[in-house]
Amino acid sequence: MNEDKIGIRSEELGNKLVVHVQGNLDVHNTHKIEKDLLALVSSSGKSVIFNLSEVPFISSAGLRLLVTTLRHCQEQKISISICGLQPAVEKVFDIIGMQQLFTIYPDLDAALK
Repeated sequence: MNEDKIGIRSEELGNKLVVHVQGNLDVHNTHKIEKDLLALVSSSGKSVIFNLSEVPFISSAGLRLLVTTLRHCQEQKISISICGLQPAVEKVFDIIGMQQLFTIYPDLDAALK
């Protein structure tokens, strides 16, 4: 995927909504998906799993998007978790302490259990 492109697709697996994010979550891309992402998680009413296995890079704008989505879900009593962090993204999460906000799983299979 071109680094300027971002995409999301979703699928319902049992009682969970899995949101697959593809591309860099950065200042150039997050605004392209924020509105759709918030509408998607609101309309489903299901627990949300963000699969970030196809996200090679995340900036502060991407972190803000995840935290905004987390707060939105909390207001609606929807649980949210993240899986599939690539090493560079996992390092950012570790530095920032994102695991204090999110339940993080190594992969989608683990998140679905």
